[in-house]
Amino acid sequence: MLSKKRVFAIVLILFVLLLLYAGEYFSKEIVSFRVRSFAEDQARSKIKNMKEIGLPEPENLRFQNGSISLQSWFFKNPKRKKCGVVLLHGHTGTRWGILKYAPLFWKRGCSLFAYDARHHGESNGDYGTFGYYEKTDLDRAVDYFSEISGIPEEQIGVLGESYGAATSIQLADVRKELAFVIAESSYKDMRSVIEKRAVELYGFPILIVSPIAFQIAEIKAKFHVSETAPVRSAAKAEFPILLIHSKTDELTPYEHSVEIFEAIPGNRKSIFITEWGAPHSRSINTNYAEVEKKVDAFVKEFAPKEFQ
Repeated sequence: MLSKKRVFAIVLILFVLLLLYAGEYFSKEIVSFRVRSFAEDQARSKIKNMKEIGLPEPENLRFQNGSISLQSWFFKNPKRKKCGVVLLHGHTGTRWGILKYAPLFWKRGCSLFAYDARHHGESNGDYGTFGYYEKTDLDRAVDYFSEISGIPEEQIGVLGESYGAATSIQLADVRKELAFVIAESSYKDMRSVIEKRAVELYGFPILIVSPIAFQIAEIKAKFHVSETAPVRSAAKAEFPILLIHSKTDELTPYEHSVEIFEAIPGNRKSIFITEWGAPHSRSINTNYAEVEKKVDAFVKEFAPKEFQ
């Protein structure tokens, strides 16, 4: 008959193995999550074709950031103004899903550049790191966009949604020169937003597993969760930032954007908390006119004259 100590040891070993298994499983959900196909994202966006939103067919281009190859669209505006905007899609999406913002700047005569983030769409990459490496991809995207368009980097703005919004704010870690950032529905840091969604899906016991899962994810994707925090990056921002967030966002509480706003130094910043019941990243879907009005006011006050 087994002694109590041996039984306890066996139970403890089984519990540890269970935690490791659960941590390994959850780590996959964190950094190697399933993404939507291009066709799925097109259907979800409800934009059937480019012409529907006033855009021409884009030039399909690939650019590199180290070993990562990123698929992109370049929309060259026929007005040839020296202004441009990089558009970044949300978590699990593709560049098709960010096109809803394109008319805001196409009407101004600005050229546009949209690309699939690493581990998304038609780009490669085994892992998504919530901005840790994506900010360097964005930094390279701004350089590349400037090279192919002839638009100076300081006359290029960035507009991101959700995952893309968080990436755009973290660009402050690696770049000073930029026209502006517009961030819709950003999270303040990677850990808090993932743990919130995990609790909603699996209940509070998941918090026992999450520290192990984060550590495994860090080893796999070779990054640091604690350094993936737009709220910390915002404190370094030297470019104007507009934050947009729905008060009824069911995935990322609007307070995340409030904290980011408070962290941004100086007064070249603005925040727009929408109050018409929009879901996560859907403020512009549900009230285009009001979002357009706020963006126009922000651009008029803070953007370079080329955007006017």
